[in-house]
Amino acid sequence: MNKLKEILKYYLVERQSKWNLLIVIVPVIGILIYNNIKLSPLKEGNYTIGFVTKKYWPIVSHKKIIYIYTVNGKKFDNGQVYSYALEGKRYLVQFSLKDNSISNMLQDIPVPDSIKEAPPEGWKELPNWARKIEK
Repeated sequence: MNKLKEILKYYLVERQSKWNLLIVIVPVIGILIYNNIKLSPLKEGNYTIGFVTKKYWPIVSHKKIIYIYTVNGKKFDNGQVYSYALEGKRYLVQFSLKDNSISNMLQDIPVPDSIKEAPPEGWKELPNWARKIEK
């Protein structure tokens, strides 16, 4: 491990080269592409109901929420940066059809108490009651 650190230090710090910048930029671009590919299935996702189970603030990061949701009888949990969601409340969640564990809670669209549950496979498009809230 120390040898690897020495090699990286030599090529990134001590040796002046135009390739040094490339060594840093290529991994960053790779990470950005990976995130884009991972989240792109949400563009084709269905909607279901998510329940906020926890809101917390890590010392070195933004406030976060943890939420759970069910698709076809299987429970999933996920987390994201906190915006509006309150702990113990229900909000609309968009999940990927390809990988149901990839999701995004729409924190600005709370689920009314009159809606008891979502269809097992979720709503294929934004429900009418959610469109009214979104506007």
